[in-house]
Amino acid sequence: MGETMTSDLTLATAYWDDPASRAAFKRFMLEIFGLDFSEWESAGYWDASYRPFSYFRKGEVVANVCVYLLDAIIEGRETRLAQISAVGTLPHWRAQGLNRLLLELGLEWARGKHEGVFLFGTEGAIPFYERCGFRAHPEFIEQMPSPGTARRPGLRKLDCTRLEDRETIYECARRRAPISRRFAVLNAKLLMFHALHALRDHAYEIPELECVVFYKREKRCLQVLDLVGARVLTLEQLYPYLAAEDDQLIEFHFSSDRMGVEGTRLVPWPQDNCFVKGSFPLERPVFPFTAKA
Repeated sequence: MGETMTSDLTLATAYWDDPASRAAFKRFMLEIFGLDFSEWESAGYWDASYRPFSYFRKGEVVANVCVYLLDAIIEGRETRLAQISAVGTLPHWRAQGLNRLLLELGLEWARGKHEGVFLFGTEGAIPFYERCGFRAHPEFIEQMPSPGTARRPGLRKLDCTRLEDRETIYECARRRAPISRRFAVLNAKLLMFHALHALRDHAYEIPELECVVFYKREKRCLQVLDLVGARVLTLEQLYPYLAAEDDQLIEFHFSSDRMGVEGTRLVPWPQDNCFVKGSFPLERPVFPFTAKA
């Protein structure tokens, strides 16, 4: 199929206020990506900063690109970044250039509203993004030896299906102090999407420190995925609540420069296939885990 059958399609954007169109978008995301947005929506975290560019046919989304404008701090200054996500097309409509057209429309709309464009692509999508002018960009995490300390009680596991626990997370996210002046992203509703999906089994509250921490362990490595609260905590304050006797390493999946951490090193993190278009304000970024759409 070489021709682009746009004459049979309707372009739509900024349609979140239309229940039928939003429901069609949710069906599309479930079919293409296996992601169910229903819980994020019903909990009240749907984010208008997540802007769709979609082709519809007979009330259904057949192709889509989303641009997520993210409030960010980079090298001490407040700014915005544009993240491309939810790029896909129903099988019958593929190989007709629809995603390229939508991507161009999304980038044109975002022009002048951000300091850089990035995305995370699957292996199969990399040739498409390269054809669209994106280039691979290095991504890192921070890693350090475990300081070794006794475990301190007071960590409470959160149940993200409970309203009270979700409100605890969201309140911390809305009031959060940026962990980093080097690179931080501050979109509370995007963080709540992670809390309801990839991180729902990894959310903990430390009431004494008035914070929420997302973490997990793999092979004697403590992976701290995010730390959310109204004040910045030091590693010395945080680690005793997370410590395990056999910890050998700590990984930070965010820049930890305000936490008083010493001895970290940047470790390449190629798993997420980071791509940028044009110039990007950071050469060696640690993309916050909860900033990835």
